[in-house]
Amino acid sequence: MGKKVKFLALLGACLITGPVQAADATLVAVYGDFITPPAFIRGTDTTPDSGYLIDIYRELSQQLGMQLQLKAFRRADIAGALLKSAADVYCRANPAWYPEPLLRWSPPLFAYADVLLSHRPLQDLQSLAQQKSVVATTSGYKYPELEPLFRAGRLTRQDYLSPEEAASAFLAGKADTVVMSEIEAHYLLPVNRLQQLQLTHYQLHCVYSPRLKPLQRQLLDNYISARASHGDFKALLQKYSWQLGVQPAAKGL
Repeated sequence: MGKKVKFLALLGACLITGPVQAADATLVAVYGDFITPPAFIRGTDTTPDSGYLIDIYRELSQQLGMQLQLKAFRRADIAGALLKSAADVYCRANPAWYPEPLLRWSPPLFAYADVLLSHRPLQDLQSLAQQKSVVATTSGYKYPELEPLFRAGRLTRQDYLSPEEAASAFLAGKADTVVMSEIEAHYLLPVNRLQQLQLTHYQLHCVYSPRLKPLQRQLLDNYISARASHGDFKALLQKYSWQLGVQPAAKGL
């Protein structure tokens, strides 16, 4: 750990010294069944016991000197839970997905892309559309570059409950292609043996509840910026996805 990160840890200790109530000493982090590997990897009792998102949550709780508590929410309830302080942090988000103006956002942790994968050559979306291909997708997700082709009937969307189910259907030959984030693809599929086409790029952020004090949010922001600028979160992802090639967060975003 570099000198800057050590300094931030010491600063965090200074910020939280003094009497602390039990509720204030717990960082409540969002999880749910909709969060897929390698963000959360569940044990035999379905409770998450590893994954890059848990690792990030643990780092942030340590920076604040707080105990980590995972609390389950539905995807549709995340913004409301954060605004009502039913949860404190969610670190798998982008402002475009949660446009509520009162939400508070961290700097980006890293960048990644959605990818389209196929056993057959993928030149571009137009050539794929000419083949009337069936695309395995995840229910509830939108794919900006594919939506016009779905609406026009040039590609057929075939929804599954999760990326795992979509990947399994694709490998079983039930779909011509599959689309998901490159993070999930490198965990679920033999990417090196498939053709792939990068689609929309995203920045991944943490989003905070108002219950976190401004100094606590600033501490987390500084820590995230320091880690992201050195590509540390990218290295964390590679712990779970050895083929992964995501980019560190771009500076100044």
